[in-house]
Formats: sequence, structure tokens, C-alpha cells
Amino acid sequence: MSEPDTRQAGPLALATPEPGPDLAGALIAENAALRREIAALQGALAEQDAFLTGIAHELRNPMTPILGQVERLLAAAEADVEGAPPPSPRLVQGLARLKWLVDRYIRRATTILDVSRAQAGRLVLDRVPVRLAEVASEVAAGLEPLAAHAGSTITVRVPDELLLACERVALDQILDNLVTNAIKYGDGRPIVIEAERAGGSGVIRVIDQGIGIAPGDHERVFARFEQAHRPEAEIRTGFGVGLWLVRRLAEAMGGGVTLRSGTGEGSTFTVTLPLHH
Repeated sequence: MSEPDTRQAGPLALATPEPGPDLAGALIAENAALRREIAALQGALAEQDAFLTGIAHELRNPMTPILGQVERLLAAAEADVEGAPPPSPRLVQGLARLKWLVDRYIRRATTILDVSRAQAGRLVLDRVPVRLAEVASEVAAGLEPLAAHAGSTITVRVPDELLLACERVALDQILDNLVTNAIKYGDGRPIVIEAERAGGSGVIRVIDQGIGIAPGDHERVFARFEQAHRPEAEIRTGFGVGLWLVRRLAEAMGGGVTLRSGTGEGSTFTVTLPLHH
């Protein structure tokens, strides 16, 4: 009598159950549910972008004629009219401040429009020769009152001959967002805008000595509707789209942006844009 075969069947000998109709039906139903959820989320984002566009127009359009009127009043106050008393320095300063505030308001409304266009893939930027030193100086001068209120100073170290191939308004918005961010989180310490040539690119750095950003949050702060975390109780301001838009604008002009920072070590945002040849 032969002994029974005690060898165990290997893995290949095990029968693999065929997926039944119940499993296949469940997978199809789950896939359909996921597709419906994705479509609903896309629809919600589209509605949000349409709402933002409408709000931006409603916020910006009425302010444009107001800005024009303020500019005319400021020009009249600064005019040297023969036989008329000299303009009041306080009046001129007040009108200049009002002009800056209205202009900044319009720029922030324009930021919302740019966010909507970037999200929809409709952000088209021209590339023309732009002198970086001029734009950096204008941004620093425009934000000087805000920096002074926070206790910060803004220093510009940009070579006069550095000529970028970009859109001037977009470059202005990039620097404005980065310097505003430095003022907000700079703890009242000095802020520097510096630049240099590196191969075929211009490298711009906005440096602060503030609270810094933890390495784990570096990518998050570039996300849409995100803000750099500030420890302790702090009122958040802004739309949370500034750094997201900075990256979108830089990439739309053939460049990019990076961040070097650590908690309590300040932050350095580096923007790279092509040089004009």
C-alpha cells in the first residue's frame, strides 16, 4: 500500500477565485460615485471663480474714477499758482496717502481677477524689456508707509543694468506680494530686495529677518487660499492667494520661485525670470 502524499500544494496550486458580479458591480458603482464627486468639486470651483471675478469687478470698477479724482486734487494741491498761497504740506501729504490707499485697493481687487484667470488657464502675459531696478524702487517706495508702520525698512540692491524679459505689471505684482508678505511677517526688522545676473536669468531675492516658515510648510504656503502660519494669536489678513499668484505669474513668464526659510530664521523668497537679450 502506498503512503499518502503529504506534500502541500504551492502557491500556484491555489485556486484564485474569479471576481463575481457583485464585486464588479461594486467597483463600477464606486467609480461612478468618484466621478460624480470630482465633477461636483470642479463645478464648485468654477462657481467660486465666477463669483470671485464678479466680486473683483464690483470692487475695482467704482474705485477707478475715484482714483482719477484724487490724482487731480493732488495735482491741483501741488501746483505752484502765481499769487496763490503755497499748498498746505499736510493737505498734499494726506492726498498722497489717499491716492496710495485707493491705488492699493484697486491692485488687490486686480489680484482676485488674476487668480481667477490663472485658475482657468487664461493668464496670458507679454514679455517686454523691463528694468528691474525701476520696478523694485517703485514697489519699495509705495510700500514704505506700510513698512514704517510695522517698524521695518526696505533696502533695494538691484543693478541698474539688469533688464528682464517679462510683463511690468506682473513683475510689480510679484514684488508687491513678496514685500508685503515680508512686512507682515518680518517682525519689524529690515527687509532687502536684491538681484543679480545668473546665466540667462535674473535672480531676485526678497529677504526678511522675521519669524520664518517651518520647512514642512514651504510647499503649503504656495497653495491657493493658504497663508504662512504665524505663532501665537494673530489676525490673518489678505486673501491667502499672494504666494500662489507669485508662483503662477513667475511660471507664466518662463521663471519660477523658491523659498529658503526656517522657524525663527527669517525667509528668503527667490524669483528667477529670463533676461532680455
